[in-house]
Amino acid sequence: MSGTPPPLSNLDPILLASRWLRGDLLPEDVPQIAIELIEAGREEPSIYRVAAEVNVNSRDDVEALLGRMFAALGVEYPMSLEVARQTVARQIAKEVVAGRRDPWTAAMRLDRAFPHWETEDQNILDIYCAADEADWNPGYGRSDAILKQELIQAFERLAGS
Repeated sequence: MSGTPPPLSNLDPILLASRWLRGDLLPEDVPQIAIELIEAGREEPSIYRVAAEVNVNSRDDVEALLGRMFAALGVEYPMSLEVARQTVARQIAKEVVAGRRDPWTAAMRLDRAFPHWETEDQNILDIYCAADEADWNPGYGRSDAILKQELIQAFERLAGS
């Protein structure tokens, strides 16, 4: 879809904060992410402080530091879980549209990012429905080709929302 925004950089501050809030980032990976931010030209003292952490074993070890780092990067943190989930869901959708993710695998990842029983977003529900129907017994439901096209269209709508 030509009007679909491209995926965010993996170092996008809002995406990082969303992934951290959701538990997608491991605490021990946070110093390396801070180093990558510095290498990308983000030279805030709070980022250097996170990068200097050598003994990170739990979220508690870096939570306060990350709060300061995200503030320095202009991210309102902590954000709501809903905002974090929507950010991650749209990123997954943008990656599908850009050809970086297989739509079937992305549908499974989306269910972990935004459980189907906790959303009212019709685009996300459409993705779940198509992926679920693909698991039906042969002879029931629509063909995989039709479902894949429907799945991609739902990802396009989600990416543009």
